[in-house]
Parts: sequence; C-alpha cells; structure tokens
Amino acid sequence: MISRRQLLYFSALLSCSYAISNIGCFALSGDNSDDSGLQYPLTLTLLKEAYWSEMTAFRHYDEYIQKALSEGYANIAYLFSALSISEKIHADNYKSLIISLGSSIKNKETDVSTKNTQKNLNIAAIKELEKINKFYPEIIKKISTESHDPSIINCMYSWKSHKQHVAMIRDIKKYSSIFFGILAEKIEKMNPNYYVCIICGSTVDEKPEIPCEICNYNVSHYQNIDRPLLKTL
Repeated sequence: MISRRQLLYFSALLSCSYAISNIGCFALSGDNSDDSGLQYPLTLTLLKEAYWSEMTAFRHYDEYIQKALSEGYANIAYLFSALSISEKIHADNYKSLIISLGSSIKNKETDVSTKNTQKNLNIAAIKELEKINKFYPEIIKKISTESHDPSIINCMYSWKSHKQHVAMIRDIKKYSSIFFGILAEKIEKMNPNYYVCIICGSTVDEKPEIPCEICNYNVSHYQNIDRPLLKTL
C-alpha cells in the first residue's frame, strides 16, 4: 500500500532529476571556448558542463509538462513544472559564476525528445540516480582541486537538492512494478503544492516553516510553484 507521502515523493523525486541529462541519451558537450589563460580553467570547463546539463533538463521538463497536460495528468505536469524551475535555478547559478570568472556561454540548440508521460517519468528516475551517484560526485571532486569556493558551494547545492531524495528513489524502484495507470490515478486525486528555493533549487512538497535545509537561507526564499497551463496554438 502506497502512502500519500510516498506518492508525493514519487513526484518530488523528479524535482531534482535530470541535471544528469548530459549523461547518456541527453549528452551535451560543454562550451569549447579557450579558457586556458584564466585562473580557473578546469572550474570553468566543469561549470559549463553543469550549466548545459541543467539547461537540457530544464528544456526537457518544459516539454514533459505539455505532454502530461495533454494526457490528462495535471498533477504530474505540476511536478514537472517544479522540476523545470529547480533546474533553471541551478543553470542560472552556474551562468552567473561563469560570467564572474570572465567567460561566457554561447547559445546553442538542444535536441529535446519526449515520449509518453509514463516513459518520461521512468527516464527521469533513472537519470536522477545517475546524477546523485555519478555526475555531481565526479564534478565536485574535480572542481575542488582549484578551490574556487563559490563554484564548489553551488555544485554542492545542486547535488544536495537531489541527494535529499535518495529515499524517494528507493520507493520508485520498489513500486516500479505497479501499473502506471493505477499510480497516476492516485497521484491525480491528491492536491500537492510544490515549493522551490530560489537560492539553491531545493524542492519540497509542503510549505516550509524553517530556513532551507540545503543553503540555510530564510524561508522567504521559497517560491510556491504555480500550476502549469496547456499551451494552445
């Protein structure tokens, strides 16, 4: 029997998911501008890698929102909306750091692919595990060698905003054999509310009453996420 919190966590799990999208089928190379003369060349390379990973996730989630709405999954679309905002906060943080280090980001197209909502959720869950276990641990280890503290801190923010959902990942794997229709029906009967910290991207499913557990900024920095609307031509 799945509890209400486990079902909400099924949704919240994906709130972090996808920064890892540069691994595997959503792989994107970092900006290849020459930073060799700058003080933190490795840091810049890794920040750009993280930036494009988060931007790819952001763009995918925007498409996932519309797919879920078109299939009648309003609450799952709401979840994707929270994820999209969380990933954009991470990307914007990295962009600010890149600019502060004297470099820039060149715009480029992202190849966005979507499937049905069930498959989109499954892909996001897999990517979340990769992000927690591989992507951010490797980046943090490498970026620490140049000791640029703001970059290390922001990578930790991103990692922790996903790492806090490790228990949720186990729940998803545990209940992965349940028919999607039954699970989605239960989710759609709920009334979730998502809040995202605009400083670090941490996402929660209840109104916060204490400072962010990741960045420790005041509770006022949490944004209540609006429900998304289906786009019309």
